[in-house]
Amino acid sequence: MSIQFDELLEVFGRLEVPVSVSESHGLVCGLLSSQSSSSAKTQWLTQLLDAANIQTGTLEARAGDIKTLDTWFGQIVNILNDPDISFSPLLPDEQASPAERVRALGDFCAGFCYGVGLGAAGRGNKPLPADTAELISDFNEIDSTVSNDVEGADENTLMELVEYVRVGVLLIHEELRPVSVIDNQVH
Repeated sequence: MSIQFDELLEVFGRLEVPVSVSESHGLVCGLLSSQSSSSAKTQWLTQLLDAANIQTGTLEARAGDIKTLDTWFGQIVNILNDPDISFSPLLPDEQASPAERVRALGDFCAGFCYGVGLGAAGRGNKPLPADTAELISDFNEIDSTVSNDVEGADENTLMELVEYVRVGVLLIHEELRPVSVIDNQVH
């Protein structure tokens, strides 16, 4: 059973994380696209806990919520690597207004770009492949555009943007973390 958006809202609220669930999802996806999953997990949790100003000594009291975040991270890894391509940015459900969902998509894009940037910095800031750089530029544009004009959002435009971001994330994930062929030869 996957962790739902509303459950994550509650966890973020209890932990007092000042980052939206959608932005955090973007951050995880960006980190996972640009570095190993163990590095991504450490960096993501550190970013969230630092943003919430949670001190190491108080982690035990918040173990349940941190376990939920850990489980969610594992689910994101599985979804990003799912051969059925079931990935989609995590946004509020259809009961939320289109403006709220568009704002959440902008948050996802901001988090994703930040995550890729952190991963690139960890790899010596080597230039990104051209397709990835173009998509990152588009994601930054989506973030800045929707931040300024969410009231004009309609459902069709939102669906098109979500699909563009969804496919873009999958392309970036594959381009930055290509699957390596394992040598199965017997020596």
